[in-house]
Amino acid sequence: MLRSRPGDSGARPLAAPFASPDITVGPDGRPRAVVLNLGSREVVASTEFYSVPAGLPVTAENARLVGTGNPAIIRPGEAVTVSCNEPWLNRQADVLVVMAFHPELDPVARPFDVLADRHVGQMNYAWVGTYAGSLPDGDVRVEIRPAPQGLFRLKLYQEGALYPRCDRIMKPHGHRFHWMEVEGDLRMLFDLAVVDNNRLTLGVGPRGGSPRSGLLTRVTA
Repeated sequence: MLRSRPGDSGARPLAAPFASPDITVGPDGRPRAVVLNLGSREVVASTEFYSVPAGLPVTAENARLVGTGNPAIIRPGEAVTVSCNEPWLNRQADVLVVMAFHPELDPVARPFDVLADRHVGQMNYAWVGTYAGSLPDGDVRVEIRPAPQGLFRLKLYQEGALYPRCDRIMKPHGHRFHWMEVEGDLRMLFDLAVVDNNRLTLGVGPRGGSPRSGLLTRVTA
């Protein structure tokens, strides 16, 4: 089973929302998922990771296989974290879909249907929102709003500042924004990446130097 939300017991069908808290992207860019065994016997689970381009229905026709996870031995009532064998490189995708199953004992009945099948989990990277957190040199706030033609307007504020340090209109590359700002004599690199539905990581540092990193949490939608 792949949980659709905290407290999910596996009962289906579901009503929305269906943003799984157990599907994330690791620092190496590889998707990963927490797979639970609700049965009474040990199973060896197969796991498949897919991406779906933004704006398209989540169907087999629109899905692209990112990769698979190693077979996972899961004892009854327990869970394991399975990592994809490939990084997520589809720059146009904003949805990850994971299917975990045993092909004979517990197969997927409704592929890509997260509302109807507990073997299917979906992770929506909804960028829009306000996120707050801390870097080693102070608190920061990031505001992301939709812009025309599938772009996003991103503003980054330092603690106590009236005006943004960064104000950019960009398109994300897969699960991250990456850009450069010229600040005096320095070329500063910024990297903003998805952790899950409600958290981002932000790294800031001079070109050729070590970035300062921190975790940002969604404070408003």
